[in-house]
Amino acid sequence: MNLSRRLLLALAWMLLATGNAAWADVFELTDGGRVSGTLVERGQDEEYVIRTDNGATVTLDKSQVRKVTPVDDNLLEYNERSRSVPDTVEAHRQLAQWCKEHRLSKLMDHHLERILQLDPSDEQARESLGFQKYQGRWLTRDQIMEARGLRLYDGAYRTRQDIALREQEKQRETAETDWYRNIATWRRWLDNRRAEEALQNIREIRDPYAAPALVKLLDKEDNLQVRQLYLSALGELKHPAAIQKLVDLSLQDPDRETRQQCLDYLLRVHRPVSLTPYVKALKSPDNAVVLRAAEALKRIGDPAAISPLIDALVTTHKYDNPDAAPGDLNASFSPSGGGAGFSFGGGGNKIVKIDVQNAEVRMALLELSRGQDFQYNENAWRRWFVNQQVHDTVDARRDE
Repeated sequence: MNLSRRLLLALAWMLLATGNAAWADVFELTDGGRVSGTLVERGQDEEYVIRTDNGATVTLDKSQVRKVTPVDDNLLEYNERSRSVPDTVEAHRQLAQWCKEHRLSKLMDHHLERILQLDPSDEQARESLGFQKYQGRWLTRDQIMEARGLRLYDGAYRTRQDIALREQEKQRETAETDWYRNIATWRRWLDNRRAEEALQNIREIRDPYAAPALVKLLDKEDNLQVRQLYLSALGELKHPAAIQKLVDLSLQDPDRETRQQCLDYLLRVHRPVSLTPYVKALKSPDNAVVLRAAEALKRIGDPAAISPLIDALVTTHKYDNPDAAPGDLNASFSPSGGGAGFSFGGGGNKIVKIDVQNAEVRMALLELSRGQDFQYNENAWRRWFVNQQVHDTVDARRDE
């Protein structure tokens, strides 16, 4: 068998492998089979008379044929052209160009590769196949990027470190999805005969990747006992989502026992507890949140909270004053005499500003200062705090 014949045979097998029938229509049968050939005629009963690729004639009833896929005319023309192509560099180059113009890219590449077999130094063929000269060698783009430490991943060239991080992220997403599915299943079991098994499974959760699922399910849960179960599980996990949820609930949950329980979990598992969210909460427009933050800071016991607590001894808050008449000038004073606030009328309900002395803040300062008490005198507290800082600095220098 000469080389040209072997080439044509290889091309035919390549087309069949990619789902394109070589040189004929494809008749897909209702039983799942396929017949490749040329339609000769349609009979009186609309049956298909087909000449197959090997020259046989086959007749198919129309009920046997599910679909007929016509052959691309370009493939038919290519068949005619390739029959007589000589096995030379120039002939393959011309046929490759024709394939390019007719969008037969795989066949084009096949001819370009044959050119390189005939003449490995043919730069035009290498460039057409996407090779580039890199450090004296002809390499593909993938090879060049690999030499630069990059690899194709998710549609872009990335460093090995970036790929490793992306793989970790995919693993994290998969794990979190699996945990959500598992815990949601166990939640359903809590309402049936598998309740004990579900309880045991949830109580044994220690994988940090379970935290996002627990947070999402907690937000949807109305049953108080199940909520406590989820909170207990969150309290065992060292994960940012678990910490954030426990902090939020320690400040926002309307149930004091739940707030205290969340803070217990934080102090037991996540010590040292960050002061940042609680210091920020001292500036909340909601006085109830200010008091909760002060109570939490007292329990955390970090002296670094003293300065922001001094700032929060007396805070100003807005309240509705529905009794104010339109156009009135309203003045109000804090019940403890801590200050006054004013608001102006203007139609509808009025808003009054009230300065509030925060007893919980004062109690936190008493605890953290080890018994100092300047009541609600912010200036006195500030002087003591500055003097304390100076004293500590002097003592530190003496120790050196």
